[in-house]
Amino acid sequence: MIPTRPPFWNIENGQLVYLFALVQALALAYGLRHYARRWWSVRSAVRLDLSLARLRFLVEQALQQRRNLRYRVAGIAHLSFSWGFVLLLVGTLVALADEDFGIPIMRGGFYLWFQSLVLDLAGLAAAAGLGVALYKRYVSRPARLRRPADRRSAFFAAFIPASFLSVIATGFLIEGLRIQATRDPWGAWSPVGFAVAWAFRTAGATEPIQLALHAGLWWLHVALASAFIAAIPYSKLMHLLAAPVNLFLVPLSSRNALQPIDFETAPTLGLREPAQLTTKQLVDLDACTECGRCQDACPAYAVGQPLSPKAVIMNLRDYVRHGNVHAPLSTARNGHAEGGGEIPPMIAAVTEDALWSCVTCQACMRECPVFIDHVPTIVDFRRYLVMEAASYPSQLQEAMTNLDARGTPYRGTRFSRTDWCKGLGVKQLAEVGRAEYLYWVGCTSAFDERSQRIARAVATLLLRAGVDFAILGDEETCTGDPARRVGNEYLFGTCARQNVETLTRYGVRKIITACPHCFNTLKNEYPQFEGTFEVLHHSEMIQRLLADGRLRTTTQFDEVVTFHDPCYLGRYNDRYDAPREALQAMPGLQLREMERCRDRSFCCGAGGGHMWLEEVAGGRVNHARTDQALETGARTIATACPFCTVMFEDGIGARSSKVATRVLDVAEVVEQATRPPAAAPANGRDPAGAASP
Repeated sequence: MIPTRPPFWNIENGQLVYLFALVQALALAYGLRHYARRWWSVRSAVRLDLSLARLRFLVEQALQQRRNLRYRVAGIAHLSFSWGFVLLLVGTLVALADEDFGIPIMRGGFYLWFQSLVLDLAGLAAAAGLGVALYKRYVSRPARLRRPADRRSAFFAAFIPASFLSVIATGFLIEGLRIQATRDPWGAWSPVGFAVAWAFRTAGATEPIQLALHAGLWWLHVALASAFIAAIPYSKLMHLLAAPVNLFLVPLSSRNALQPIDFETAPTLGLREPAQLTTKQLVDLDACTECGRCQDACPAYAVGQPLSPKAVIMNLRDYVRHGNVHAPLSTARNGHAEGGGEIPPMIAAVTEDALWSCVTCQACMRECPVFIDHVPTIVDFRRYLVMEAASYPSQLQEAMTNLDARGTPYRGTRFSRTDWCKGLGVKQLAEVGRAEYLYWVGCTSAFDERSQRIARAVATLLLRAGVDFAILGDEETCTGDPARRVGNEYLFGTCARQNVETLTRYGVRKIITACPHCFNTLKNEYPQFEGTFEVLHHSEMIQRLLADGRLRTTTQFDEVVTFHDPCYLGRYNDRYDAPREALQAMPGLQLREMERCRDRSFCCGAGGGHMWLEEVAGGRVNHARTDQALETGARTIATACPFCTVMFEDGIGARSSKVATRVLDVAEVVEQATRPPAAAPANGRDPAGAASP
């Protein structure tokens, strides 16, 4: 006898199930119609490429859900629930295909292994995953999970898990009743159903009761499953469809580069109205699962500033859908900004203080399981505030005025762009014409007295290793990164075009930077202005020189060191190993990681223009990060960014510590450990200007 079972056993007029399917399909289509109209009727063209890289990305993130699995328990629970749902749906379609279309699928080994064993385990896994989700939302209740704000939201929040649990439960009950009533010889292949059958047999239920229960529960199962699927466009379940679409729209090659504005065709400079949202931004809103991982990762939120990336997305979603915000999560004031421009309702729904609290560190984007682009949307809002409404903090306004007039956001500096290298013999391109590498110094390393020591350490190492390099000197101007991040896209374009022209004139091909912000801008954003270069961060260059033997250690560095990953080097560009390898090559150095490190590093607080902006409200991000570094017990905090160095030294100055802690750039550490014996300073300071250990 071939193992099988009749799909409509004990059911009269089973074909009426297609009436449920029709109603379900109509409700689904009606709801999805609104999303389709909204997604595809906006200003942006969507690039629907089917490259191998994109297909691999979709397999990893949509099917394997790797980003979800960063949270082990919740990730496994979600994977169990989602794949359980998919497999049960496939099993239902297989049964219908066998019964009504004469396709002999439910036969033999396939029936036993897939339709019986696999689907039973899938239902059990889905129920377990949903149980974990319910425990987190209604029992442990982490702060990142938003509470339903009105009766409709509360109803759907409860309906989703209750209906799906009911679908699974009724499915197991009708399976068990069938196994018991038919004395199914293959019932043991369905372990959960077999256990249910044993329970009914033990309870002594009569055959008429079993048949009546089976028929009633079968129709209830069909109704619940139909309602569950029909509710997708009208509830949080929409992310089941929106999330894969959003993953498909992720710009794999340029996610770290903000997109330029077409000043000739843009209706406004920056984001003002829902019609200006791109397709990706609109799908972002509908794909949000409200998991709050972005909020947990946000350094501004962690220190009590008025920013929740989750709130930004959800408030924007509510405004786009309903024209207002039903449950605003950002309730901060808006009175800090300078200028008198009118603030559009959509920006008011998000709140200005939330927008200006963002340090553009991308921690939110790295945690989001559906790859929502929080930072580009925030910068789009800033563009409108800065270039249209002239409403932004006075400190940033002053920095932008300085950048426009002097080529640097620093005001009243007493240094020139070459004072830092006096006495080192560093060449300038204007003098030598060409060099293998251009050392891009950056504004902070040129004009901030503490950061000048980093620039001297980098140049000293390059000279020591015999690298052919030169600098632009007074011809160098700001890359424009601060302008672009605060929203002044026009000023950024001016800086970019001027620098690309200068670099092209000298035939520059390879660039070394000490600043990750300059590194990211030159590498990822200058190609938008026809400036394509091979860009290395100084930690990468130093690591290469050490590996090649062009730099050799001469002294011990007997200290415990903790390394801070700069956001624009790490999360933006995935450079994590080079600075660590350079540090670990130093004899005696013990590297001790902070709890939040690598792609989960906590921002120093200087990004997004905050190097020139005091916090809007709440605590200070750099103080929180300094505390995390001090908790390691390390005597030296190593960085690879002049911004981070400045912020850590400020943080240490504000924190009392029994053990003296200092901040050194990776270049300063390596410079000290590779210093020729004859160069050892007698006064405790090295030729590059950095303190000796």
